[in-house]
Amino acid sequence: MARHPVNPIIFTTTELRRNLTAIVQKIRRRREPAIIQSGGESVAVLLPMSEYESFLKYQRLTTFDKFARNLGRAVEKSGLTEEQLMEELEETKREVFREKYGDLK
Repeated sequence: MARHPVNPIIFTTTELRRNLTAIVQKIRRRREPAIIQSGGESVAVLLPMSEYESFLKYQRLTTFDKFARNLGRAVEKSGLTEEQLMEELEETKREVFREKYGDLK
């Protein structure tokens, strides 16, 4: 993910309401997030689209990594060999295919 600036762009909700177009242009131009404050408290962040897409990619990779690690632990606990696991996965894949598309014979 991209580094966050030392001096982030900060806007109040009032400024945002009054100057949305100019604020969006500034975020696009600077390619940095902007912090939105209300009552002196940071309440939201506006991100350039590229930053948001990077965040989503990171989130998906983190979720997949966690899933893979949990699956690995569960397989180890069950005592399955890698070959047995692969056979079970292939059979499950065939079952799901049959449920979705029926037998193609």
